[in-house]
Amino acid sequence: MQRNIFVVALEEQQREELETLRHAEQFKVHSLLSVKTAVESPSFSFDDLLNEARSKLQAFDGTIDAIIAQWDFPTSLLVPILCKEYNIPSPSVESVLKCEHKYWSRLEQKKVIPDVVPDFCGVDPFADDPLSQVTLDYPFWIKPIKAFSSHLGFKIENEEQFHAAIEEIRQGIRQLGDPFNEALRYADLPPEIREMDGNSCIAEQIISGV
Repeated sequence: MQRNIFVVALEEQQREELETLRHAEQFKVHSLLSVKTAVESPSFSFDDLLNEARSKLQAFDGTIDAIIAQWDFPTSLLVPILCKEYNIPSPSVESVLKCEHKYWSRLEQKKVIPDVVPDFCGVDPFADDPLSQVTLDYPFWIKPIKAFSSHLGFKIENEEQFHAAIEEIRQGIRQLGDPFNEALRYADLPPEIREMDGNSCIAEQIISGV
């Protein structure tokens, strides 16, 4: 029996390449959400994307044997939620978030490899005095706990640079922070992460060495 594999934001070139795999006749690859919708949209709602994906899967007349993510957020978190709903083996939402949420990721790293994890602290960019939350010496990096390609990431060497960075972060962080908060609601979060939502930042000591 042919198995049905759904790939979030599948590109046509990828479909063609998958069809060259050995035993390709044993499976059929389907696109779940378009690249434009799930990857390229400048603003989006995680809940809306999830519901759109659910609707397509519910309307499918056949078995749903696998759901695969190949992009970063939001697709990386859509998949474990959908897999859980269809009883498909998958990483848990929490395990994926431990990789996606920069602050949570550092906490987990510190538990197992503390000697090689840079000093870090959480920062609320919307606090009255966010600089008072920084426990690091200059210079350091500050960035949103969820971002792409160093977007809104800044090297800070003095107080003036910090305040300028905070102003820019405040203007742009919600683009990903708000939908990331929607995704966080699908996970069982520890108390320290509940306080560090998608519109929070992490400040990190600059890493040196080889």
